[in-house]
Amino acid sequence: MKLPITAAPGVAERAEVLADAACDLHDVTSTAPRWSADAVEDAVEAMETTALALASAHSDAAAAMRAVGRQLAELRERLGLPPGEHAADPPGPGHGGRPLASPAPPRRPERRGLGPGYRGIRIPPSRTVTPGAVGGPVT
Repeated sequence: MKLPITAAPGVAERAEVLADAACDLHDVTSTAPRWSADAVEDAVEAMETTALALASAHSDAAAAMRAVGRQLAELRERLGLPPGEHAADPPGPGHGGRPLASPAPPRRPERRGLGPGYRGIRIPPSRTVTPGAVGGPVT
């Protein structure tokens, strides 16, 4: 089976953004290869999620991405990282008769600070700010 010429809406654009981000990460780490445990875990998680997405491209890709998933699970273990949310050997076409499921995006734990997990300030609907009074009393 040949790959289609045209991708589904958004796939080509997101794949291009992913490739650019991977190149940027490589550039940064080639000049200052200092990683934190969180940065390594984020990178491994990105690779796991990308492998799951790429597995849907072709049956040969699914087989290759299962191998990648196993290697990433082994890397997590060697580096003392927590297990990933995705199975190291997800089912694929011809694997027990079960198709490769479309995975839900991984749910990352919230971190402290105003980083990527920041969701703004929540004000209960029962409390309002007095109109026209900046810094005024909250009722």
